[in-house]
Amino acid sequence: MKIFIIGPGGVGKSTCGKILATLLDYNFIDLDTEFCDRIENIGVYINKYGYEKYCYANSKLFYEIIRCHSENFVFPLSSGFLVHEGMAELTAKHQQTIQKKGISILLLPSADITESTQIVVARQLTRGFGLNADKEKLKFQQRYKRYNNLGNIKIYSHQNPIDIANQMKKRILPFI
Repeated sequence: MKIFIIGPGGVGKSTCGKILATLLDYNFIDLDTEFCDRIENIGVYINKYGYEKYCYANSKLFYEIIRCHSENFVFPLSSGFLVHEGMAELTAKHQQTIQKKGISILLLPSADITESTQIVVARQLTRGFGLNADKEKLKFQQRYKRYNNLGNIKIYSHQNPIDIANQMKKRILPFI
């Protein structure tokens, strides 16, 4: 079983995903980490080649990982992987692959867009990426509805990561 964790940056996909993988005794593969390890730091890559080329390189890496790993794993995806602006064909392909290859868990801090925006933007600004608060707020709000339409399982929580991972485990067990 492949478990894809989806959602915006700063919601805890990687942190909770590592814990979930341990709880399930699954392997853990993080798409952002793999990109940085195999290709280049994401921010540097985007600055050199642009966001669109990053999206295609990230997509290529995703399919390479899927092809090379048949074992059970928890796989947090990049924040925009399923909601790239202006790349509907690519995101539709990703969504179909995820549906076919496993199950997805959408992670958001709250079902309320205002509360989610505040939490996500605050977290993103503390991550040291040099992000602009207004741009992050706008990007999150533009993507929020698209995120909400995704995920076989939806988890709305900003509890501590162990509690969230335990919620994920409880909700995923019927599918395993």
